[in-house]
Amino acid sequence: MIIDREGSHFIFIVAIDHLYKDYNYINYKGKELTNKDYLKYWGKWIILESRDKMDELSEKLDPFVENKSIPAIKYDREPIPEFQLEKCVMCVYCDMRQREEVWRILESVGVEDKAWVFEKETVEKWLPGGYLLEKWIKSKGFNPEKAEKVRKSSREKFEKMFEDEHAFFKGIDQ
Repeated sequence: MIIDREGSHFIFIVAIDHLYKDYNYINYKGKELTNKDYLKYWGKWIILESRDKMDELSEKLDPFVENKSIPAIKYDREPIPEFQLEKCVMCVYCDMRQREEVWRILESVGVEDKAWVFEKETVEKWLPGGYLLEKWIKSKGFNPEKAEKVRKSSREKFEKMFEDEHAFFKGIDQ
């Protein structure tokens, strides 16, 4: 199901089960991932395209999300000016143990360029000192006090997200 809510920066594609049942798409072969497994195995294929191409691609990929061949997708409504991108970003999520299967699906609908990113890498980039967070802070022109508040908020967000196991903050080995 394509979820295009006005006011949201992202357009999501999730199986309808995710909306109406207790279904977590962050799983591998039907088994939900622990925080440790999430950081070890979960990732995404990154696709850069125009918004029009993203909309066309989302229509082609929606059936694969509904039948759970692809766990979930999100993409930008418009390019993010803070990152100076001219194209929108689509994240096609899956467990790395199924990434080649998902890549074959992407290839079958015309995707040619591929880049794989582990979710752990994305988390690291949004932590204080991380490339994405620091670039975003700089692009906003925050004063030092506001920048520190944003960094603190980022750390607290991820600590809360992984509080059950603290796997990320204990430095799990990959």
